[in-house]
Amino acid sequence: MQKVKENKDLLFLVRNGFFHIFSANVINKIIQFGISVIIVRVITKEAFGMWSYANNILSFFLLVEGLGVVPGLLQFASSSKTKKEKLSYLKYALLVGILFNLGLAIAILLFTTFFQLPVRGSTEILRYLFLIPLVHVFFNILQIFLRSDLRNKQFSLVTVINTLTFFFGVLIGGYLFDILGIVWGRYLSYIISSFIALWFVKDYYKIFVNVKIPNKEQRQDFLKFSIVSMLTNTMSQMLYLLDTFLIGIIIQSGTVVASYKTATLIPFALNFIPSSVMTFAYPYFAKHKDDKNLVKNYFLKLQKYLLLLNLVISILLIVFAPFVIRLIFGAEYLDSVLPFRILSFGYLIAGTFRIPAGNIIASLKKVKVNFYNSIISGGANIVLDIILIKNYGSVGAAVATVAVFVISSFVSNIYLRKYLK
Repeated sequence: MQKVKENKDLLFLVRNGFFHIFSANVINKIIQFGISVIIVRVITKEAFGMWSYANNILSFFLLVEGLGVVPGLLQFASSSKTKKEKLSYLKYALLVGILFNLGLAIAILLFTTFFQLPVRGSTEILRYLFLIPLVHVFFNILQIFLRSDLRNKQFSLVTVINTLTFFFGVLIGGYLFDILGIVWGRYLSYIISSFIALWFVKDYYKIFVNVKIPNKEQRQDFLKFSIVSMLTNTMSQMLYLLDTFLIGIIIQSGTVVASYKTATLIPFALNFIPSSVMTFAYPYFAKHKDDKNLVKNYFLKLQKYLLLLNLVISILLIVFAPFVIRLIFGAEYLDSVLPFRILSFGYLIAGTFRIPAGNIIASLKKVKVNFYNSIISGGANIVLDIILIKNYGSVGAAVATVAVFVISSFVSNIYLRKYLK
């Protein structure tokens, strides 16, 4: 009987595009990792530190991307009952997202005009990237609409095209024009993949033109959910950004930033495993948010399998850390080994407990829980980063990040288990 049930679960996954999403995410992360390796190899260690720090600051601006309309669209379009309703939320998300991110682009331009970043050379790179918020939000809205419409094959294809285009942009542009070529490669990746996403939704054009934006009450609900989700994601993503930012401020060394960034590449990239699972599962959890037994059953099953997989991955990374660093990044990055090992253990915590629980809580529309959790985690992250980076440098940053993963995972899992009783 159990075998029959497992076969049905597997058939459901195959029919509904899970393996398209998962395989696309695998390909995506391999390409993204390849991009990082190419950048490390084609520019100097100091230049890589400049590029990493500029992108870190850009990521801070993108934390408030579009007032959170991307997660808002995922939630409201996924639960919409008609095509018109889905497209209504899409139109509103595009309107709010593009206007807000236009303001972000102007803010970045002004910031780079009047302020200098502590890592030398990174201010100029950030100025080149000032229009990224516009192409970034447009692409993300189209991509998330495909996902909410359960067009998982097309969602997966667009995702791969985006990273593959950037890969060739880095390979060719970086080799020929150094950092400026990498910048243009990033712009082109969003522009090309956005046009392809538009082609995939061409059957909706006629309806989209005539559909009205949601009514006042729906807009208020949408924005309320979006803004709370944005604030929650802001605090959550700061766990991955604040350490690099503070290393730049406290130590002010491009090479130290480069070494720490290198240590983060593999452990952070591996988050695609739980994220791929949740990318597929989120719309289903959102649809069945009122069935606590179903949610509980699949949450526990999900966590059990992720624990087994992530434990094996983390052990392998910790044991073979020096070999991995030397082989992929080169001997000059061997000072990354200890932070790499610490962050590899952190992946076990985040990939098994933090990411799945946080996504499921959001799908249940309990975004305030994630928001309060993110405030607790964010506060702890700032305090720990300042203390530990000042005393232990990049190793302290790694320890602070893992400690916050533990705190965040504890809060979200305790809440979810109590709620689903």
